[in-house]
Amino acid sequence: MRSLALAVAVYWYLGPGLALAQDTARQLAGSWKLISWTIQIIGGDATQPFGSNPKGRALITPDGYAGFVIAAANRKPAANDAESAALLKTLMVYTGPFTIEGDKFTTKVDISWNELLTGQDQVRFFKLEGDKLTIRTAEQASAVYPGKKVVGTLTWERER
Repeated sequence: MRSLALAVAVYWYLGPGLALAQDTARQLAGSWKLISWTIQIIGGDATQPFGSNPKGRALITPDGYAGFVIAAANRKPAANDAESAALLKTLMVYTGPFTIEGDKFTTKVDISWNELLTGQDQVRFFKLEGDKLTIRTAEQASAVYPGKKVVGTLTWERER
């Protein structure tokens, strides 16, 4: 009987939050096209690491899985190994299951272009306004600008 009472108490306590997170995941579900990516260097300038027209897509499923692909505009096919290696500097990709708590979107990375991220949590904060999704990082050490602290902001537009 105590187990049943505990289960009911946990449901009443956690149930509304879980339902809200599931509803938010359904609202975010779909294909999103990247409109802009800006990195604000703490104590420095704002930059656009992949230029003013980066390419990107976020795919978010209603059952809690996400994939993100971001590439610089004007990438060219590689003609040799050095050019192939250089292409990695203009690409960011990761996928994984995600959770939502309020405005916090956490992806548990299961596949990444950068193996340092695989197995790690990528914590982001989001704001959804109609068909516009803004995702920003907390202040963090930069993977793009070594030795710098940054806040990244990505703006996406719903495709489907």
